[in-house]
Formats: sequence, structure tokens, C-alpha cells
Amino acid sequence: MKEQKNHNKHLLLATAEAMFAENGYEGTTVRDIAAKAETNAALIYYHFESKEQLYRAIFERKFRLLDESLRTLHVNAEATSLEKLEKYISVYVADIRDNFYFYRMLNSELFSFRDYFFKGIILNNAKSIVSIFRKVIEEGIAKKEFRNVDIDLFLMTLFHLLHQVIGRSPLASELLNLEEIAEEQIVDRIRDFVHHQLCLPYASLLHQH
Repeated sequence: MKEQKNHNKHLLLATAEAMFAENGYEGTTVRDIAAKAETNAALIYYHFESKEQLYRAIFERKFRLLDESLRTLHVNAEATSLEKLEKYISVYVADIRDNFYFYRMLNSELFSFRDYFFKGIILNNAKSIVSIFRKVIEEGIAKKEFRNVDIDLFLMTLFHLLHQVIGRSPLASELLNLEEIAEEQIVDRIRDFVHHQLCLPYASLLHQH
């Protein structure tokens, strides 16, 4: 019985996620979601009090799963700060690739200016995820493996790149001809950007030693 309830709930979340991504929050109704999931609105209201609670549940679940994936990632204790950062970026890239609808919702919400939702759901969860990346960069700077960069600016640029380029936003797709570039090449270009921004030149490393 419990397994069936969980199955129904996950089905509703997945269906709603796709519809919110395609039609937006205002353009999607509970009745639409129920019809697409081949169920009735009563079942949705059984699991979620309102359309907004369903919408919030999608964000909370996706952020929680990403946070868990990053925090439980096995990283060799001997790994350099750059190797650790690249592992975290790989997890993030995979998450964007595997959750296309969610990231479309997220990008839409970031530009909706709905302050109460941004501060209540997105900001707190984003801070938790960003802190994981921040810690690695701070560690790299302390160990002289990275330049003394503006961490806030670097992270803002990195996440914007990941969301726009890996998420293949319409603007990025047109400007960078992303449809003609394999994802591996895109990831390599982002990796090169990270190296260029963070890594000290070889000559500087020799000078420090």
C-alpha cells in the first residue's frame, strides 16, 4: 500500500514537472496534470494541498537529491583541489542533463521575480549547494593550488555557464551553435575555462617552491 502511494506521488511529481517546464506555473492547472497522469484531481489534492505545494515539492526534492549526490560523492583524500572540483562539476553536469525539465523550471523561476518563492525555496537550497563548491575553491587557494580569485564572481560565472550551456538555453544554443557541438566538447570547454580562471601558471608554481 505504501509502495503504491509512493509510486503515485512520484508519478504526479514527474508529470507536473514536465508540464510546469513546458507551460509555466500559471499555464498549468491541477486538472491538466491529472489528465496527463491519467488520474483525477482528488488524488493530487490527497498528496499535495495545492498546486503551489506540488510546485514547491518538485524543487525541494530535486535540490535535496542534488545536495545528497554532491555530499556523498567519494573523493580520494589525495586528490588535488582541482580534481575535487572537477568531480563536483561532473555531478552537476549529469544532474542538469538528467533533469532537463527541472532546470527549465529553475531558469524560468530565476527570472520571474517572485521574491517569496525565490527566498523561501531556491535561495536556501542554492546556498547549501554552492557552499560545497566554495569550500573546495577556498581549500585550493589556501594550498596555493588556485589563484586568489574572487570566489563569488567565479561561482556566479560557473553556475551561469552550466545552466545556460549544459542546459542548452535558447540564447546559448543560438549564440554558440550548441546543436552542432557534442556535449563532451562543451564540457571540455567549460573545464578549460575553470583551469584558466583558477590554476596558477606553471612558472608561478615553480617560483613558490
